[in-house]
Amino acid sequence: MVLLDNARVYRYDAASRRFVRHDSVLIDGVRIAALDAAPGAGIERIDMHGAAIVPAFTDCHVHLAETGYYSRERSLAGVRSYRQFEAAVARLPRDGDMLYSGQYDDASWEDGRVADTAPLERHHGDVLALLVRIDAHQCMVNRKTFAWLGIDASVPGIERDEDGAPTGRLFLDANWAAQNRFIARIPRAARHAAERRASELALSRGVAHLHAQLLGGTLASYREDVERLRAEPVKIYPKICEPDPSIARQLGLPFIGGDVFLDGSLGSCTAALLQPYEGGRGRGQLRYSDAEVVAFFDASERAGVAAGVHAIGDAAIDQCMRAWERVLGGRPSPRGLRHFIEHFEMPTREHIALAASMQILLSMQPRFQATWGQPGGMYDDRLGAARRRAMNPIRAILEAGATVCGGSDSPVCALDPIEGMHAAMNAQARGASVGLHEALALYTVHAARLGYAERETGNIEPGLRADLAVLDLDPFERETFEGTIVLQTWVDGELRYAG
Repeated sequence: MVLLDNARVYRYDAASRRFVRHDSVLIDGVRIAALDAAPGAGIERIDMHGAAIVPAFTDCHVHLAETGYYSRERSLAGVRSYRQFEAAVARLPRDGDMLYSGQYDDASWEDGRVADTAPLERHHGDVLALLVRIDAHQCMVNRKTFAWLGIDASVPGIERDEDGAPTGRLFLDANWAAQNRFIARIPRAARHAAERRASELALSRGVAHLHAQLLGGTLASYREDVERLRAEPVKIYPKICEPDPSIARQLGLPFIGGDVFLDGSLGSCTAALLQPYEGGRGRGQLRYSDAEVVAFFDASERAGVAAGVHAIGDAAIDQCMRAWERVLGGRPSPRGLRHFIEHFEMPTREHIALAASMQILLSMQPRFQATWGQPGGMYDDRLGAARRRAMNPIRAILEAGATVCGGSDSPVCALDPIEGMHAAMNAQARGASVGLHEALALYTVHAARLGYAERETGNIEPGLRADLAVLDLDPFERETFEGTIVLQTWVDGELRYAG
C-alpha cells in the first residue's frame, strides 16, 4: 500500500456539492483504501510536501489522432495573418507524397483576409495536400487532391468560383468526405503514434480519461479502434460518431454518437441558426431531417443505448430538443439512459429547461467562449453582440438542474482542463461563469457520469479507482486555477506522469 501524505486531498461531497479537504490518501493496488490514514507497517509513505490532490481529470470531447498529429510542426494555430499563413504553409513538412495540417483560424487574423488555396498550390501543388480549419468544419485541398478525391459534383459543400470551377475550399458533406478519405490514407503506424502522443499529452495535463470521437469508419475498423485504444496509458471512452445504436450494441459500448453532426460550426457559418448570421451569411443548415433525428433517438432508447449528437446553433439545439420531447415525452429516459448533446452553445431558456427535465447531459467546452467570445471576436462578427453575450451559459444550465461535463474538442482548443476550468470561472457571457467547486466538478464527477464510470472513478473516495491529479498549487486556497501546474498523474494507483 502507498500513502500520499502531507497533502491537501479534495473529495467531492454530493450533499453539499462542494469539495472537502483531507490530509492524505491511502492507495491499495488500483483502488483508494482510505482518506486521512496514518502511516503504519507495510505502508510506503510518500511526502507530498503540501501539494493539492484532486480527482484526475476527464476531457469529454477529444479527437485523439488529430490532437497528436497537430501537436508539433503541423499546426497552423499560431498564424495571425494571410502573410504568416503563406509562410507557415511553405514550411509544412511532407510525409512522402502527402501533406496534412490544420488549426488555421482565419476569423482571428489581424488583416481580415480569408484563407485560400493559393499557398497550397504554390508550395505543395505536386503532392496530396489537405489543410483543416480549426473547427474542422472546413478544409482546403489543392487541385491534385481534389481530383484524387473524386467527390461527386452533387455533394453539398464544394465551393466554386464565378466561373463554376472548384476553389478547393470544402464545407458540409464535401468537407467530411475529403477528411475521412485523406485520413484513411495516412499509414496506421503514423495514426497510432499520433494517438500515443495525445495520450501522453493528456497525462501531462492531469487527464486520466478521454472521450475519443471516432468518425468515418466501418464496424470492423471501429472494433479494431476500440481494442487498440484499450492499450493507451489513459482510459479511452470511444464515441462512435454514427447514428446507429446497433454498432454500440455489437461493440459493447453504453453510448453511440457524439459528433453526429446536426449542424456545423459558427466559424465556418455552417451552424444552424434560427436568425441569420451577421453580414448576409445565411442561417447555416441542418444536416438531418426532423424525422431522421427522431428515428435515431427512438432506436437508441429502444436498444438501451445512450445517444449523443453535435448541436451548436440554436436551430440545431431546437431540433434536438423537440426530437427528444417526442421520444421521451419531456421526462427522463425510463431505462435510465444518459443521452447527451455535444457543445450546446446557443440554447434558449426553454432548451435548458427541457435538458434539465429530461436529464440530457451536456458536453460543453468552456474554452470556446474564452477563445471566440470576447468583444470584437468571432462570435461578435458572426452573431452580433446580443447573441454573443448569451453564448455557453454554463452557470444558468447548472442552476436549472442540468448536468454539464467539461471538454476541449481538442485540437480545436488545447487539451488542458486547467485552462478549461479557468475559462469556466472567468466567462464574461451572461449566465456563464461558475465557481471553483463547480468548475472542477465539470471535469471530474460530472464527466464520470457521462462515461457511466461514477462507481469506478471521478472522485477520491474509498473503493474507487486511484485516478489522481497532483497540483503544485492549491486552487481552493488561492480561489483560482490560474498558474497551476500538474506535478503528477496517477491512473489505477500507478504513477504514469511525473513532471
